Amino acid sequence: MYRFGRHLLNSWRQGLLAPGLLLGWEAVIGLFAGVRWLSQRPGWSVPLVLAIVILVIMLAGQLMQLVRLYSEQQPDWPTTWRRVWAHKWQWLAIEALIVVLALPLGLWGLSSRVLVRLPLAASWVNLVSLYRRPVVITAAIVYGVLATYLLLWGPRHFRRLTPQLRRHGSIPQMLMALVISLMLTGVWWGMSEALVWVNWWYDRHGSLLGSQWLLAASLALVWIGFALVSVLGVLTVVWSWCGQPELPRCQRRYSSRALLGGLVCVVLAGGVIQQTLVSQPQFARTVLISHRGVDHHRGVQNTLAALRSVSRERPDYVEMDLHETKDHRWVVLHDENLQVLANRRQTPHQLTLRQLERLSVHESGQSARLASWDHYLRTAERLHQPLMVEIKTTPQDSPGAVRRFGCQYGQRLIRDHAVVHSLDYRVVAELRRALPALRVGYILPFNWVAPSSVPADFYSFQQISASQQFILAAHRLGAPAYIWTPDTTAKMTRMWALGADGQITNELQRLRTATSQPRRRVQWAILQKFIYSY
Repeated sequence: MYRFGRHLLNSWRQGLLAPGLLLGWEAVIGLFAGVRWLSQRPGWSVPLVLAIVILVIMLAGQLMQLVRLYSEQQPDWPTTWRRVWAHKWQWLAIEALIVVLALPLGLWGLSSRVLVRLPLAASWVNLVSLYRRPVVITAAIVYGVLATYLLLWGPRHFRRLTPQLRRHGSIPQMLMALVISLMLTGVWWGMSEALVWVNWWYDRHGSLLGSQWLLAASLALVWIGFALVSVLGVLTVVWSWCGQPELPRCQRRYSSRALLGGLVCVVLAGGVIQQTLVSQPQFARTVLISHRGVDHHRGVQNTLAALRSVSRERPDYVEMDLHETKDHRWVVLHDENLQVLANRRQTPHQLTLRQLERLSVHESGQSARLASWDHYLRTAERLHQPLMVEIKTTPQDSPGAVRRFGCQYGQRLIRDHAVVHSLDYRVVAELRRALPALRVGYILPFNWVAPSSVPADFYSFQQISASQQFILAAHRLGAPAYIWTPDTTAKMTRMWALGADGQITNELQRLRTATSQPRRRVQWAILQKFIYSY
């Protein structure tokens, strides 16, 4: 193990500092930083496209340089560029595959910037949303196959790109490279979260000026640490790809161009950090929305008792759910079956509204009756409580259900200043067309496509993949961006730092407290959202 560690460290040293390679890494890192800086806001520009093209070319050249170094050849850029150009389409395919594999992992902070620019037909977006479970399972299987092929069996099949490679890496060697890369990432993550804690502590005990300087320094350390870990991870994988050769020591030489490249990286990194510090929106006024009409388990979700209880806290909206019943009416219920809440293996479509109203539902040691939509709406109107109505759809819904809902309740909802949203874009499109005065939003279970692909009056973004770019894209369309469902103070504060217009939560009072803090006490959230973006 000691010998392996010594060889690994030598491969890192040479992969970083061999003549030509240091300048190459500086160029790649600088280009990544430049693309991130240029892509802060949605849309395309000539400098952004140019930076991406140069980055793709430079990355292919740097990888070829590494393979030549680890194949015990002296890398030189003229030969490298000739070989890259000779196999340009294969290199483009490999880099496209790397981008696909890196997208779920952050893509060096560019994932949301890529996805927010992805246009797609609304029907396709809706298909993914409605069948998200099989889509996710299928995508996970395809992802696993592609990752396995590229990382474990790739060295066997890309000999045309690397004819100088004497022997390819074995599967155990590639697995060891993955383990080392994961360990490096874990170290970076742990150190970054430690910096978040330091900032959190100082925000409460130090001065505002000190907090700002500490935040800027922490952002710089996180960025430098991630750049170093990323490069070491690539070096480890390529070294293992080449069979983990034992390399002779070489003399390190630094050129004035490498020094200049380092200065350019520092400037671009400073631009990214400054952009992070001042980017808007941040800490905007937050609309408080009670998820399923409950706060901190007080009451059973979507019941009248819970509505009466939570309305005393005056949320901006009470979010609740509707299902169509067997007799084509509406019951207030989230789940597509009654197994969890009522211990019955039946769906709302198998029972009439009268039958459903007789059922007791149980949650958190409490019981209540299911409520009809008419009764729930009348109660909300009496309490002067605006609602956010989620219309659930299933293949068993009757034809024209959404149209009838709009005709029967649309004007009342407009008068009550209520809003409607749905995971089914057909509902959104039909209600917007029939009732232009009613605010209708679209719920995205994953933030993976340009919001302009699915026009809506507002968007409900899933919090795990929420980013400032999706919020900015919604604002560009004149639509608020709400986040569901952050329930811890840390997540709420981070979503607040992202600039979300509202949050849909099960912990309403906690959200009110979290978003009422002085901004100077929550600077740590800017650092944490920066970490999560990578």
